[in-house]
Amino acid sequence: MPEERADPRQVRSREAMVGAATGLLAEGGLEAVTHQAVAARAGVGRATVYRHWPDLLALRLAALEAGMPPLEPAPEELRSEAGVEPRAELVHYLRQLGTRLDDAQAGAVLAAVLGAAQYDEGMQHLRQTLLVQIVDSLRPAVAAAVERGQLRPGVTAEDIAMSTVGPLVYQRFLVGSRLGHETVDAIADAALRAWAP
Repeated sequence: MPEERADPRQVRSREAMVGAATGLLAEGGLEAVTHQAVAARAGVGRATVYRHWPDLLALRLAALEAGMPPLEPAPEELRSEAGVEPRAELVHYLRQLGTRLDDAQAGAVLAAVLGAAQYDEGMQHLRQTLLVQIVDSLRPAVAAAVERGQLRPGVTAEDIAMSTVGPLVYQRFLVGSRLGHETVDAIADAALRAWAP
């Protein structure tokens, strides 16, 4: 039996609603994402929004998921498994993360997920998804650095994430500093020194 193709109008409508929800989230936090507000911004009827997301939490989760896409893979010329210094691949991912943390929409997503994950299972799942994305992106470079003796035996991607992502979040959200390349690179280098043999 041939696979049914999605109606392009429905796809566009859903994309418009998700975009509207994510924009509202960035501007006003999680509370700003309502069925009525999304319908008004996306230019669709409220019934259309309810048809896709019958409850408010599902709508808000859709906005949050859209606001945290996976990090872009490192180009071949920066990959440690291709023989490049692992630092280059680590810095590639951490700079991407820094750019996202600087972005108002991504910052709002992160704040909403971290805040609500304390009491909501859906948000806990999103927090775990975000953590896995970050750690998995760092894993090949960390493994290569350990193999080449540049990091202590047994150092994991989780160790490097703890030593880098924490300071990035601190600088951006507690200090209020923008995360330029110099800041990100200094944090990466400090982590590599801290876990060096």
